[in-house]
Amino acid sequence: MTEPERSVAKGIVPSSFLQEETICDFFVDSTRKKIWAIELDILIEFDRICKKHGLKYFLMCGTLLGAIRHKGFIPWDDDIDVAMPRDDFNKLNTLQDEFKHPFFLQTPLTDKEFAGSHTCIRNTNTSAISPIIRFQKMNHGLFIDVFALDHFVPEGAEERFAEINQLNIENGTFMRLTNPELNEKNRERVKNYHRDHIADYKKIHEIASKFNNQETDKLAILTWTAEPLEQNVWDAKDFDESVDVEFEGYRFPAPAGYRNILTQLFGNYMEFPPVEKRGAQHSQYVLDPDTPYAEFLRTFKMG
Repeated sequence: MTEPERSVAKGIVPSSFLQEETICDFFVDSTRKKIWAIELDILIEFDRICKKHGLKYFLMCGTLLGAIRHKGFIPWDDDIDVAMPRDDFNKLNTLQDEFKHPFFLQTPLTDKEFAGSHTCIRNTNTSAISPIIRFQKMNHGLFIDVFALDHFVPEGAEERFAEINQLNIENGTFMRLTNPELNEKNRERVKNYHRDHIADYKKIHEIASKFNNQETDKLAILTWTAEPLEQNVWDAKDFDESVDVEFEGYRFPAPAGYRNILTQLFGNYMEFPPVEKRGAQHSQYVLDPDTPYAEFLRTFKMG
């Protein structure tokens, strides 16, 4: 049984959910529908474990926008993002044993050849292959992204953010070490790499959480490399409470101040982007919702 079939068998989605259709003048093919079903399944399991352990989290970014504007996935989107207050994020990362196969909680501490600065919850029986790091012996399943929300102080923030970005670049180099097909630029990066990616991962989170021992009026996601920095910083009061919002027939928590957050991120967030800007957000990945990544990689060839 494939994972999309299992999602139907479990009652996560009806079989009709997997059928292609046009939504908001955008054609959603059956592959994207299967990806949605799998990511929704991961989110439901993540939500269950968070509730079991009393962990707070919020839908964020494009997922939050999708919930408010579409009551589900943005038709031209293909991922799920959530954010957690730092203490909850740290607790989550100790709960890897709660995620039973096919689910997998992925950090550099649970998957030694992974060097992302955030946490992924993956489905091991699927494939989300970034070609440049496909030789890494890590879990390459479809995933949702989990980010930490940290207290933010503006003084020196640009320098801290630049340091985190540089560490993220170094960890990106680590994940290229096993690739024998690199271009000249990447070969140069690999040749000059002499670091400890676990230490760099820990340093990223040390820098990002530096001010969590004090109350501030801003919260930020500093561990990702989205620029400019201002886009990653929000009013703390907008996260004081959560409200449940609909997402693909389920209800998940969103920041009570979601209007302010979405306006800062997207401007007039209820307005659709131009047709030419509607497309897959993870176009750098090869996605296969029906095939486990270990099997997929045995036959994968660059186009």
